[in-house]
Amino acid sequence: MPKLLNLCHRLCLRHSTSPVQRGLALLLLAVSLCSCAVTTAPPPIPPTLPAAAQPPVATVAVEEDLWARIRRGFEILPAGGDRLANGELAAAVASQLNWYKNNPSYLATVFARAEPFIFEVVEQLQAAQLPLELALLPVVESTYDPLAYSNSHAVGLWQFIPSTARAFGLQRNDSYEGRRDTLAATAAAVKFLTYLNRQFDGQWLLALAAYNSGEGNVRRAVARNLQSGGDGNFWALQLPRETRNYVPQLLALAELVADPQRHGVTLPTLANQPFFTAISIDHPLDLRLAQHHSGTEAELFTRLNAAYRRSVTPAGKSVILVPRDRAAALQKFLQQTPTSQWAPYREVVVAWGDTLSQLAEQYNSTSAAIVAANQLPSEQLRAGQRLVIPPRGELHEDLRELPRGHNKYIVRAGDSLWLLANRFATSVERLRKLNNLDSAVLRPGDTLMVPAARAPDAITEQPAALRRVTYRVRSGDSLARIAARFAVKTAEIVNWNQLDRDRYLQPGQQLTLYVNSLEI
Repeated sequence: MPKLLNLCHRLCLRHSTSPVQRGLALLLLAVSLCSCAVTTAPPPIPPTLPAAAQPPVATVAVEEDLWARIRRGFEILPAGGDRLANGELAAAVASQLNWYKNNPSYLATVFARAEPFIFEVVEQLQAAQLPLELALLPVVESTYDPLAYSNSHAVGLWQFIPSTARAFGLQRNDSYEGRRDTLAATAAAVKFLTYLNRQFDGQWLLALAAYNSGEGNVRRAVARNLQSGGDGNFWALQLPRETRNYVPQLLALAELVADPQRHGVTLPTLANQPFFTAISIDHPLDLRLAQHHSGTEAELFTRLNAAYRRSVTPAGKSVILVPRDRAAALQKFLQQTPTSQWAPYREVVVAWGDTLSQLAEQYNSTSAAIVAANQLPSEQLRAGQRLVIPPRGELHEDLRELPRGHNKYIVRAGDSLWLLANRFATSVERLRKLNNLDSAVLRPGDTLMVPAARAPDAITEQPAALRRVTYRVRSGDSLARIAARFAVKTAEIVNWNQLDRDRYLQPGQQLTLYVNSLEI
């Protein structure tokens, strides 16, 4: 472009240039200048918006703990302002709110119990688009205790009674109790709460009342209220006292969580991430080994795996829950240990009519081996008694020359002192001393003296499972029947309640029992 302009300039200045040439040069110069103006002019700059009018920049909120996430999911109480502005609501919740505020140790206990489970509860509730006040419902139901057992035979975090549990797909058998399975029971509770909310047209207070006292009871209470000219709202219903207190208890908890500073309450920090890892297995596993090799504290392990009623998981697929930072250790043990050594012993509970010979045949063992493994004083069994069953051929049956509480064991391929020490709940050093071993090398066919396996070492004997239960005697009950039902001894029931054996139990009579809640 500069060369073209220079040429036009020289043509215009030369005297020898004809008028036509000068006109042409001027025309080219004009076109060039117009072209320059079009190609070099900068684009217009849009006016700058005031700071307040700038479009917002999308950001992802980083939640410091789980409480923030729970608060944001509250829907039952109105958000912001005074959530307790309704007079009836305020009056009903006030006493519950004050009780919580005056009992900080109770709140500390229940929230500590909730820590392993509440993240999973929140996850499932949010996936179903349910209000997150419901994540606090297990506090009211069970104090977030998966081993909780009520007088109405309700069990677990969500306190399912047997009929409701069956209706919503929870299974129960000799080895497994779905109502104590955190994952399965929470899924069932989500389905049940969703169902109740739909049945009561989205009125959560009525749905919660039905969760506590039954759908039919609430429907009848609503019908009576409507017939008398009422509007059928929860606060106007004639319901059992327990239910009238139940809903305000949950609302008071939600209010504390919504604004702890206002109420002078300090909430513990809860990480917004999973507490436990679920490890799937497809062979029976001795839970003592799982607890030991994961390095999990015994009481916590019991609560995480409260679904299992025996010290060995059932045949087929099962899931073991361990804290996230313990999962790698357990997975390493499972990968390095042959599945045949995951559970060398089985644990059974004696049923009415069982005999040693029947159990020995059923579990491929022998009567003598069962007697030796459990140190039984005789071959007489009682219903509810727990036995460990050793495999056939693993223990010598000629035990007359052995010290009391010991068996003979035949070494198999793959055995090591470390594995045997874990299997028989002892130490490598003790095995060395019992058998005068100079070397840790074992040869298949060798005979070792080992401690007899004892059922009290099983996870089902951990103190975490012990619960006090008040039992109301029913028509037809006897001490023996109740003892079998709760896997305790008749003598224990007599001692706990200072009973006279010569007097019959009366229907309605209340008995105090101390039971292993994993077995009921």
